[in-house]
Amino acid sequence: MAATITATLESATANSYATLAEANTFFETVPDSATWDSKTDDQKNRALISACSELDSLNYYGYRCNEDQALKWPRNNHEVDGVSFACTLIPRNIKEAQYLLARELANDPTLMTGNKGTAGVAKKIKLGDMEIENAEASLATGTVNNIFDVLPWLHQKLGAYCIGGSGSYQVRVIRG
Repeated sequence: MAATITATLESATANSYATLAEANTFFETVPDSATWDSKTDDQKNRALISACSELDSLNYYGYRCNEDQALKWPRNNHEVDGVSFACTLIPRNIKEAQYLLARELANDPTLMTGNKGTAGVAKKIKLGDMEIENAEASLATGTVNNIFDVLPWLHQKLGAYCIGGSGSYQVRVIRG
Protein backbone atom coordinates (compact mmCIF):
# COMPACT_ATOMS: atom_id res chain seq x y z
CA MET A 1 0.00 0.00 0.00
CA ALA A 2 1.33 3.43 -0.89
CA ALA A 3 2.23 5.83 1.92
CA THR A 4 -0.07 8.82 2.27
CA ILE A 5 1.05 12.12 3.73
CA THR A 6 -1.21 14.11 6.05
CA ALA A 7 0.34 17.54 6.60
CA THR A 8 -2.57 19.48 8.09
CA LEU A 9 -1.64 21.95 10.86
CA GLU A 10 -2.77 20.87 14.34
CA SER A 11 -4.32 17.67 12.93
CA ALA A 12 -4.80 14.67 15.20
CA THR A 13 -3.81 12.43 12.26
CA ALA A 14 -0.90 14.41 10.75
CA ASN A 15 2.22 12.40 9.93
CA SER A 16 4.32 15.06 8.20
CA TYR A 17 5.14 18.74 8.46
CA ALA A 18 5.42 19.07 4.70
CA THR A 19 3.79 17.73 1.57
CA LEU A 20 5.58 15.89 -1.20
CA ALA A 21 4.98 18.90 -3.49
CA GLU A 22 6.74 21.19 -0.98
CA ALA A 23 9.68 18.81 -0.71
CA ASN A 24 9.97 18.51 -4.49
CA THR A 25 9.92 22.31 -4.81
CA PHE A 26 12.67 22.60 -2.18
CA PHE A 27 14.90 20.12 -4.01
CA GLU A 28 14.55 22.17 -7.20
CA THR A 29 16.62 24.83 -5.40
CA VAL A 30 19.56 22.74 -4.15
CA PRO A 31 22.77 21.90 -6.03
CA ASP A 32 22.29 18.12 -5.87
CA SER A 33 18.70 17.01 -6.32
CA ALA A 34 19.47 13.74 -8.14
CA THR A 35 19.44 11.69 -4.93
CA TRP A 36 15.88 12.91 -4.31
CA ASP A 37 14.58 13.04 -7.87
CA SER A 38 15.59 9.41 -8.50
CA LYS A 39 13.16 8.10 -5.84
CA THR A 40 9.54 7.16 -6.49
CA ASP A 41 6.77 9.23 -4.94
CA ASP A 42 6.04 6.38 -2.52
CA GLN A 43 9.70 6.23 -1.43
CA LYS A 44 9.69 10.01 -0.96
CA ASN A 45 6.45 9.92 1.06
CA ARG A 46 7.79 7.16 3.29
CA ALA A 47 11.02 9.09 3.80
CA LEU A 48 9.13 12.29 4.67
CA ILE A 49 6.98 10.42 7.21
CA SER A 50 10.06 8.76 8.74
CA ALA A 51 11.93 12.06 8.86
CA CYS A 52 9.00 13.71 10.62
CA SER A 53 8.94 10.90 13.16
CA GLU A 54 12.66 11.41 13.86
CA LEU A 55 12.18 15.16 14.24
CA ASP A 56 9.29 14.54 16.62
CA SER A 57 11.62 12.58 18.91
CA LEU A 58 13.34 15.87 19.82
CA ASN A 59 12.29 18.29 22.56
CA TYR A 60 11.42 21.79 21.45
CA TYR A 61 10.89 25.15 23.11
CA GLY A 62 7.34 26.43 23.43
CA TYR A 63 4.11 24.48 23.60
CA ARG A 64 1.94 22.58 21.17
CA CYS A 65 -0.83 24.78 19.83
CA ASN A 66 -3.45 22.10 20.34
CA GLU A 67 -3.26 19.29 22.87
CA ASP A 68 -4.87 16.92 20.34
CA GLN A 69 -2.40 17.55 17.51
CA ALA A 70 -0.43 14.46 16.53
CA LEU A 71 2.89 16.23 15.89
CA LYS A 72 5.02 18.56 17.99
CA TRP A 73 4.63 21.46 15.53
CA PRO A 74 3.07 23.99 15.26
CA ARG A 75 4.10 25.49 18.62
CA ASN A 76 3.71 28.79 20.45
CA ASN A 77 5.13 30.72 23.45
CA HIS A 78 8.71 31.05 22.22
CA GLU A 79 10.67 33.00 19.64
CA VAL A 80 13.78 32.50 17.54
CA ASP A 81 15.67 35.49 16.16
CA GLY A 82 12.88 37.81 17.27
CA VAL A 83 10.19 35.83 15.43
CA SER A 84 7.50 34.32 17.65
CA PHE A 85 6.31 30.78 17.07
CA ALA A 86 2.82 30.84 15.54
CA CYS A 87 0.08 28.26 15.36
CA THR A 88 -0.48 29.16 11.71
CA LEU A 89 2.77 27.74 10.30
CA ILE A 90 5.70 25.38 10.66
CA PRO A 91 9.02 27.29 10.72
CA ARG A 92 11.02 27.12 7.50
CA ASN A 93 14.02 25.52 9.26
CA ILE A 94 11.85 22.68 10.62
CA LYS A 95 10.50 21.93 7.15
CA GLU A 96 13.93 22.15 5.54
CA ALA A 97 15.32 19.80 8.18
CA GLN A 98 12.53 17.36 7.31
CA TYR A 99 13.30 17.57 3.57
CA LEU A 100 17.03 17.05 4.08
CA LEU A 101 16.57 14.24 6.58
CA ALA A 102 14.01 12.60 4.27
CA ARG A 103 16.54 12.61 1.43
CA GLU A 104 19.12 10.96 3.71
CA LEU A 105 16.59 8.31 4.81
CA ALA A 106 15.41 7.69 1.24
CA ASN A 107 19.00 6.88 0.29
CA ASP A 108 19.89 4.99 3.48
CA PRO A 109 16.82 3.57 5.27
CA THR A 110 19.04 2.14 8.05
CA LEU A 111 20.62 5.52 8.81
CA MET A 112 19.15 5.81 12.32
CA THR A 113 19.37 2.14 13.31
CA GLY A 114 23.13 1.82 13.88
CA ASN A 115 24.09 1.71 17.57
CA LYS A 116 21.29 0.45 19.76
CA GLY A 117 23.11 1.17 23.02
CA THR A 118 25.45 -1.82 23.21
CA ALA A 119 28.35 -0.87 20.95
CA GLY A 120 31.45 0.80 22.32
CA VAL A 121 31.17 -0.55 25.88
CA ALA A 122 34.49 -2.03 27.04
CA LYS A 123 34.63 -4.56 29.87
CA LYS A 124 38.43 -4.79 29.86
CA ILE A 125 41.02 -2.22 28.79
CA LYS A 126 44.77 -2.94 28.69
CA LEU A 127 47.55 -0.47 27.98
CA GLY A 128 51.02 -1.90 28.42
CA ASP A 129 51.26 -3.32 31.94
CA MET A 130 48.18 -1.43 33.11
CA GLU A 131 44.86 -3.23 32.88
CA ILE A 132 41.38 -2.19 34.00
CA GLU A 133 38.48 -4.62 34.16
CA ASN A 134 35.02 -3.33 34.97
CA ALA A 135 32.42 -5.39 36.79
CA GLU A 136 29.62 -6.49 34.48
CA ALA A 137 27.03 -4.71 36.63
CA SER A 138 28.87 -1.37 36.29
CA LEU A 139 28.87 -1.30 32.48
CA ALA A 140 26.60 1.41 31.14
CA THR A 141 24.92 1.11 27.79
CA GLY A 142 26.51 2.88 24.88
CA THR A 143 25.02 6.04 23.44
CA VAL A 144 21.97 5.30 21.30
CA ASN A 145 21.98 6.97 17.89
CA ASN A 146 20.88 10.57 18.09
CA ILE A 147 19.90 12.51 15.01
CA PHE A 148 22.55 15.18 15.70
CA ASP A 149 25.28 12.57 16.18
CA VAL A 150 24.43 10.86 12.90
CA LEU A 151 23.82 14.09 10.93
CA PRO A 152 25.56 16.91 12.83
CA TRP A 153 24.74 19.47 10.12
CA LEU A 154 21.05 19.19 11.08
CA HIS A 155 21.88 21.06 14.28
CA GLN A 156 22.35 24.20 12.16
CA LYS A 157 18.70 23.95 11.13
CA LEU A 158 17.22 22.79 14.44
CA GLY A 159 19.51 23.98 17.22
CA ALA A 160 17.66 27.23 17.99
CA TYR A 161 14.37 25.33 18.30
CA CYS A 162 15.54 22.43 20.48
CA ILE A 163 15.66 22.33 24.27
CA GLY A 164 18.27 19.59 24.29
CA GLY A 165 19.03 16.01 23.50
CA SER A 166 21.80 13.48 23.84
CA GLY A 167 25.11 13.19 22.15
CA SER A 168 28.00 15.47 21.44
CA TYR A 169 26.31 18.67 20.32
CA GLN A 170 26.08 21.76 22.45
CA VAL A 171 22.87 22.98 24.04
CA ARG A 172 22.23 26.64 24.85
CA VAL A 173 21.39 27.23 28.52
CA ILE A 174 19.02 30.07 29.39
CA ARG A 175 18.90 31.36 32.95
CA GLY A 176 16.14 33.42 34.33
